[in-house]
Parts: sequence; structure tokens; C-alpha cells
Amino acid sequence: MLKVTFLYHSAFLVELSHCSLLFDWYGGAIPAFDRHKPLYVFSSHHHGDHYSPEIFSLLGMDNVWYVLANCIRLSAKRKAALGIEETHVLRVSAGRTFPLEELRITTFRSTDAGVAFLVETEGKTLFHAGDLQWWHWEEEPKHWNDEMEREFKKEGAKLMGRKIDVAFLVLDPRQESYFWWGFDWWMRTMQVQLAFPMHSWESFSLTQKLKALPCSEPYRDRVMEIFYNGQSFLLEE
Repeated sequence: MLKVTFLYHSAFLVELSHCSLLFDWYGGAIPAFDRHKPLYVFSSHHHGDHYSPEIFSLLGMDNVWYVLANCIRLSAKRKAALGIEETHVLRVSAGRTFPLEELRITTFRSTDAGVAFLVETEGKTLFHAGDLQWWHWEEEPKHWNDEMEREFKKEGAKLMGRKIDVAFLVLDPRQESYFWWGFDWWMRTMQVQLAFPMHSWESFSLTQKLKALPCSEPYRDRVMEIFYNGQSFLLEE
């Protein structure tokens, strides 16, 4: 089983045969899923459109593990108020590979804040980019944009040729005519079987704009189109 539900922005619920993964939730309803299976909650960084401490009180600690970028601060007072059990919360930095129950997790340094996640489980490999993106802004000076490109490609090169079953990649309309640069580079760098656009601020038509570009011809059939919050995709029976 492999079912992906787009919640909104960069938040996805992935249901597999033996566990579920929740990425970058920060508010709103989470659809019903099998709570008998272990749930692993990933938060790529502390920005308000990727993380909320409400996730702890909403999901609790029973059969739930939290993997948080270490830029997410949890004071002793906050932990006590949220009922957080230390053994169920991992705070991680970039450049780590480690096991967690039935998962193997690798972290990558973001070009904005926090980390990106590579998760291997049940014979599948998933990549959630968080804010690891080729950020290029018209209003920034050339040296800033050049440095951003270097840092993005340097970190992304660590995934060169890697087979990825499901990737969640940034496609941000705020970058205007540069919106496709990072997504396109990922699709040409990794061997992505299926890619889900995210961080699109509900500009769902942006995926169609990407697919209309000549550069996307080699991979456009592998880019999933999202039309609304809460949309689910059953990828395998």
C-alpha cells in the first residue's frame, strides 16, 4: 500500500502498509488513518508554514514519533505543557543518517532553514525537500542569487542519480519566471518515479505551467497534479 494525501502547502500524509508518515503539518484537520500503525511526524524547520507545536497535543505520544529539525526549540516548560515524552522526539541536524524503528532517515541542509528528509521504509524511498530549494529572487543582488545556486546544487548533488519513489518538491509562484528552476533541476538530478509539487500557496495551476514548458518533456508524466487541499492519490494497492 502507498497512499499520499496532500493536506495543503507542504504538508502530506503518506500511508504505507506498516506505518504512516506526516510531513510539515502546521494546522487544520488531518484525515482519518489507521492509528494502529506507527506514525512518524516530520517537521523540516520552524517556520509557521511548516510546523506548529499543536501537533503534539493533536496526535499525542502513543505509537507516534516526531523527527524535528533542531531549529525547532522545545523548552522544558513547553515539553511539560505539551506532554512530550523525550523518547518519542528526535531533534536532528543536517548531514545525518540514522535508523528510527523501521525507518532509515537521512537529512540534508536546507538553503533556507532546517533540513530536508530522505526516508527509506518498506522498500520505498521518499524525499521531502522542506525549504531546500533553488531560491532565486529578482530583487536580490547577483552575488546572493549566485551563492544560493551554488549551495542548492552542492547539497542536491548528494542525491545525484538516487532512485526516489516519491518526491515532494518546491514549486513556488513567488519566484515568478524562475519558479521551475529548482523543480526541474531535481527531476534531472534524481531518478524520481513520482513527484508532488508543494509550497505553491494554493496556486495549483503552476503544475500545468511547468508541464507546458519544453524543459519538462522528459519527466512531465511523472509530475502529479494537485487540484485541491485534501486530495488523495492511491499509488499502489
